[in-house]
Amino acid sequence: MRTKLVGLGGWLKNSFIDFPGTVSTVLFFAGCNLRCPYCHNVELVRKTVDQSLRSDEFWDFLDKRKGRIDGVVLSGGEPTLYPYLREVVDEIHERGYRVKLDTNGLLPEVAETFAVDYLALDVKTLPSRYRTLLGAGFDDVEPRLRRSLDRVRAMGDNAEVRITVAPRVVDRDVVRGLCPLLEGVRTVILQPMDQNAELLDLSYNAIAPVEKQEIWKFREMLAG
Repeated sequence: MRTKLVGLGGWLKNSFIDFPGTVSTVLFFAGCNLRCPYCHNVELVRKTVDQSLRSDEFWDFLDKRKGRIDGVVLSGGEPTLYPYLREVVDEIHERGYRVKLDTNGLLPEVAETFAVDYLALDVKTLPSRYRTLLGAGFDDVEPRLRRSLDRVRAMGDNAEVRITVAPRVVDRDVVRGLCPLLEGVRTVILQPMDQNAELLDLSYNAIAPVEKQEIWKFREMLAG
């Protein structure tokens, strides 16, 4: 069986950095339920990217690459916008590959319908700020995030939380507020905003990034 890959906006055939400890291939799904101003995947988020990739090309690739790659990363955009992902994951697993999911965690009811071998959850800021800063269309962001974080905790070393340190979105008050929410999460990665590409909000291309010393302070706060 070969599920049709609807909404696929990009494909990186070989990656050594996207799946910890695994040589992988990365699928990028178009569309997102957030509008993070610092996002560098503008065409994916706006769904203006070419979505004409033939599904057979991907499945043929997997069938021919056994022993050369070990895993598949489902990224975006936001892959959980596509409920058919369960069928895709099942087929990937049947072929003997591991699966990693990159997600913002706002659709746990979709993500929980399939098993993954590694989970990367992007926590953006305090749940109370998602609507005003990130354009979230949910009134229940916090319970959705908590549900996704429970899965991260349950997966132990096979999961991580990522926080992009962007001005106006993440500061000391935000990190302080996130500490209890992230309690029990084994791996939290703080990453700087990427200003090398055109960002969703162009003003963020000109804004001064958060200083490295401040990011180190955030790490100390999260470490307790």
